[in-house]
Amino acid sequence: MNSESSDTEIFSLEFKVIVVGNAGVGKTSLIRRYCETEFGQEYKQTIGLDFYSKKVDLPRHQQVLLQIWDIGGQQNNGAMIKNYIMGAHAVCFVYDVTNASSFKDVESWRSCVYEALSEQRQQKSSVETVQKGREKGNKDPLMILVGNKTDLPNRQVTTAAHEKFAAQQKMLSCFVSARSGERINGLFTRLASQLADIPVPQQDVGLEDRVVANVDSNPEERVGVANSMKESNKNSSRKNKDGCALM
Repeated sequence: MNSESSDTEIFSLEFKVIVVGNAGVGKTSLIRRYCETEFGQEYKQTIGLDFYSKKVDLPRHQQVLLQIWDIGGQQNNGAMIKNYIMGAHAVCFVYDVTNASSFKDVESWRSCVYEALSEQRQQKSSVETVQKGREKGNKDPLMILVGNKTDLPNRQVTTAAHEKFAAQQKMLSCFVSARSGERINGLFTRLASQLADIPVPQQDVGLEDRVVANVDSNPEERVGVANSMKESNKNSSRKNKDGCALM
């Protein structure tokens, strides 16, 4: 677990953000780039989940805390997603723009998330007492489609396809590079702004969107890693007993 905030700090607004997507799409690298401003060259698969936290300064002197859950790419069965989605304010669906199958599988991840949300709503409706003042938490989470690895050549997912899917599913939309840091800060600043309902001037978001780190590896090296991940994930699609499947 990584936490930038001290134990003594109290935030008036805290939001839970879960990050899902196939193994190897760069979820952990994206989160670590944001929370720790570093990029790991070596791929290490997240087993289960990991937690990070990051404070965000918004206008009106408002500080919010983002609690970011890094969900392992193999944790795609219905039971686990149901546990992770509980209390989430936002869900980031991450895919690799150089891997068409990872984009296609976003639909399966979305279906699993919505199935979990549907079950939660049914459970809530059967409970008579619901605390007032938590209406915001009772809404469906904010959804955002994130295309990662934009620094790599041989892109397989077009901007048009990305934007069309995001519009159809009523998701926010963003392209990022965990390697360079491009648009990473802007992504989470926008997320915090939407969740807190505090507008951030576009010029400020633009500053957040600047590349925040030097490029320290060759794209060709990462293409080799990406290709090996694609090969290892070819036969990983499966259907679980809860009916959620990655196709």
